[in-house]
Amino acid sequence: MAKKKRVAAKNTVQVKKKATAPKKKVAGRKKKTAKKAPASAKQPLKRLVIHTDDITKILGINIRTAQRLLQTIRESLGRRKKDYVSIREFANYVHLEEEEVKQNLSETILS
Repeated sequence: MAKKKRVAAKNTVQVKKKATAPKKKVAGRKKKTAKKAPASAKQPLKRLVIHTDDITKILGINIRTAQRLLQTIRESLGRRKKDYVSIREFANYVHLEEEEVKQNLSETILS
């Protein structure tokens, strides 16, 4: 059955497309582009919360260990399971300076 379809497809006459008239060119319209702010005007991101991948890079621990650490921080602060932990709260819990953590975060984000 497949051979018959192939043979039938070869035998069909292809209809030639009619020639279309060339499109008219529109005289010199320019597209409007959005103005971008200069690179120096953009401020770097300032995050308030810390995530598990940040903790793994800062402390050099496994991702699962970082998840457990965040969970124990939430429990000690009386937070729910899905609540965020701020950088300050993390730094206080692991006995690090907040500025050290922020500096390390900015280095890990760039790389």
